[in-house]
Amino acid sequence: MKRLFLFGALIPITLTGCDTMDFSRYQGEQRAWPTGNAFADGVFAVPVYHGWPEKPYAVLGCIQFANPNIDWNRGDIKMAARQAKEAGGDAVVLIPKASDASPTDAAARQELGIGGTHTTAVVLKWK
Repeated sequence: MKRLFLFGALIPITLTGCDTMDFSRYQGEQRAWPTGNAFADGVFAVPVYHGWPEKPYAVLGCIQFANPNIDWNRGDIKMAARQAKEAGGDAVVLIPKASDASPTDAAARQELGIGGTHTTAVVLKWK
């Protein structure tokens, strides 16, 4: 029983390493943020988009790991979705590191004041 507990306690550590994921509230003015026709993965605390959603939204903030070298896995996405819900968000859109980013993602990064070295989950609130 004790071994099972220790094994269960180690799984979250191995999934995300020892780095923390932080939420930063967006302080700028709301604007007409990009929209698209992306579908969401709805198996998390809030829907997770891998592109821009169709409907209008406000940006509440961003979630990132302090370490830019972390490649997000499913457990990390689940943790980000949970943090987004706790912050009052309705969904997140994942923006990959700048090397993988589209021009729309790059423009959104600039507008949000986030660097291109991190994968970022942008926390959305539907209008």
